[in-house]
Amino acid sequence: MSIRPATHAGSWYSNRAQELSQQLHTYLIKSTLKGPIHNARIIICPHAGYRYCGPTMAYSYASLDLNRNVKRIFILGPSHHIYFKNQILVSAFSELETPLGNLKVDTDLCKTLIQKEYPENGKKLFKPMDHDTDMAEHSLEMQLPMLVETLKWREISLDTVKVIPMMVSHNSVDVDRCIGNILSEYIKDPNNLFIVSSDFCHWGRRFQYTGYVGSKEELNDAIQEETEVEMLTARSKLLHHQVPIWQSIEIMDRYAMKTLSDTPNGERYDAWKQYLEITGNTICGEKPISVILSALSKIRDAGPSGIKFQWPNYSQSSHVTSIDDSSVSYLQVMLL
Repeated sequence: MSIRPATHAGSWYSNRAQELSQQLHTYLIKSTLKGPIHNARIIICPHAGYRYCGPTMAYSYASLDLNRNVKRIFILGPSHHIYFKNQILVSAFSELETPLGNLKVDTDLCKTLIQKEYPENGKKLFKPMDHDTDMAEHSLEMQLPMLVETLKWREISLDTVKVIPMMVSHNSVDVDRCIGNILSEYIKDPNNLFIVSSDFCHWGRRFQYTGYVGSKEELNDAIQEETEVEMLTARSKLLHHQVPIWQSIEIMDRYAMKTLSDTPNGERYDAWKQYLEITGNTICGEKPISVILSALSKIRDAGPSGIKFQWPNYSQSSHVTSIDDSSVSYLQVMLL
């Protein structure tokens, strides 16, 4: 048995079980959601240190329809350290350590997935992740302690649920659609849940992104006309701009929400890609979100009202007012 160590414990979050449990449990209680929301089987939630995004993250987990019938939880996260293309990496560990208890990996399903091939060239669509890559990545690990705490909160034994951690990098549209077709079969199964790990806008020169819009109407015009949004520089005269930078960031993030909420199911993937191209918004989990949108588009019986996006919580790490500032946005998203 190979166990992935909790490599970010003691830095990104506490490695002391009691302290960590109390912190996460407090976030869950303060989320004001007393019980899971029926059929909320897919969530998008952030992966920063818990002191930054924990309260927003807790809304996602509190809403998740986590019950005793759930057998598998897919966790999709972006790659922050390595580039790869047209494949998804699945964990090669059999167990995942957290200070609160370990989670078992569905190794049988991982073995099934790595046999799947891209029909155009016979290349494997899924590949085992090497241990060093797995241990270096935080986007997947940051979901694990919160998941364990939520399982305990819902009085569900850790032994009854298995997880499938998946890392996503750069895929072609055709590969996204092929992978989406495979994952759609698992989405249809009510015993499976999906967690997509993603922060939203990373704003500031240290993130190489300083996009700005003055209003929703300005952004909507840019989308309709397919013109890229303005990028602020040190020479930009902020007094001439309509709203503070932090409000501009929120406008762009909320437009992303609107794009996913208001677009018909079969068109969401393309609308999402267009939004990203026009705004350049630095949503670090854009790739795993794309995979999930592709999978949802394959569900034929999901009419416009069949899959609903809800966005109950939004926050920013700081309110940016200067080109020298930076911030990261955190959203809680659930799909019904």
